[in-house]
Amino acid sequence: MLVGRAPGVAVLLTPAGAVAGVDVRGAPVGTRELDLLDPSTLVQRVHAVVLAGGGLAAADGVVRWLAERGHGFPVGVRPFEVVPIVPAAAALGLASGDGYAACEAASDDVPTALAVVGDTAVGLVVVDAEVGPAECRRVAMSAHDGFARAGVTVPATVFAVATGAPTGTPLNDLCTTAADALEHAAQNP
Repeated sequence: MLVGRAPGVAVLLTPAGAVAGVDVRGAPVGTRELDLLDPSTLVQRVHAVVLAGGGLAAADGVVRWLAERGHGFPVGVRPFEVVPIVPAAAALGLASGDGYAACEAASDDVPTALAVVGDTAVGLVVVDAEVGPAECRRVAMSAHDGFARAGVTVPATVFAVATGAPTGTPLNDLCTTAADALEHAAQNP
């Protein structure tokens, strides 16, 4: 996993794919590909998650960056016949960013949580665990408590992404850690 940042956008890159979940509360205005995170869908892994300011154009740059490198859901037999799965959410009231530039600046210094708060809020937590889509969604739901504890009361979208490491950490512990991490990220942007 890699994290890239540019003004107005943060990107978690998982080129090999990672299990993710999402929880949406309130009336989000800017989201993309969230339905693909439903545990019942065919696509079980994402290749990036985008937290954007202002709008979703940053996700287009992330998709292009991944596709140029052949990372994505295979749709053909030849290399580069892929569709990158890149769910995204925007925190409105902030400036938009360049997703491609964020990917170019990516490093393996991955924080436990990221939070972007404007007129709406978006957050992301990374859990060191091997869990399925339903468990990832449960972690995202619990992480939302971190926004509430930090005093963030605007509509919010929270993603959870699992590293895939078989740590054996119980789900309840993952949920508690995720809420603590998002609270800290929201208080210290």
